[in-house]
Amino acid sequence: MKKTFLFILLAGAFNTAFAQIGHTIYDTHNYKKGIYKSFEEFRNNEPSETGNVVIKGKTAAAQVYLMSAPTELVAIDSAGKEHKVKKYWGYCDGTNLYVRDNGLQKVEEVGYYCLYQVRAITSATPNTATGGMVFSNTPPAAVNKKVINLTTGNFYDLTLYNMKKFILPHDTALTREFYQDPKNKDRLVYYIQKFNQRNIPNW
Repeated sequence: MKKTFLFILLAGAFNTAFAQIGHTIYDTHNYKKGIYKSFEEFRNNEPSETGNVVIKGKTAAAQVYLMSAPTELVAIDSAGKEHKVKKYWGYCDGTNLYVRDNGLQKVEEVGYYCLYQVRAITSATPNTATGGMVFSNTPPAAVNKKVINLTTGNFYDLTLYNMKKFILPHDTALTREFYQDPKNKDRLVYYIQKFNQRNIPNW
């Protein structure tokens, strides 16, 4: 009887562990298409909404003068009518992962820290040839690198301060290397990638 009970417990534990393998975004490249309503759905590779959904871009003029995000998520119903998706955490098109941060930003690396960049046009550029009255068609775009902690769901700007304070302290050896590197502020992405190679998220 005891042996049978032990076997059931072990079998249940094995099945639970097996069910988790290859299902989170960390350990699979088979991303499920759909809308993530929460960080947990993103991490677990389980979008709660599917259907005909597309990412639509905004013109530079709309971004500057209407202060709109560069992209938005749009659902298309059976009649072909578009509806802006308002409440969501992220999106997957079946190949790429996107996080909602001033529109949708593509996740460039999945790991303990998921890396992405926020690209946004912040202002129009005066045209000096016309006395500053006419704006160019291509205002400058600001790029800000960010990471998501796949264990906690916390977002961090990829800055020297955040690397020292929040990101690297979990890896003592890598922290030591970082502090000894005179060019560390120019190699933040390198240290994120190295951290990801050395550490596995846990939840």
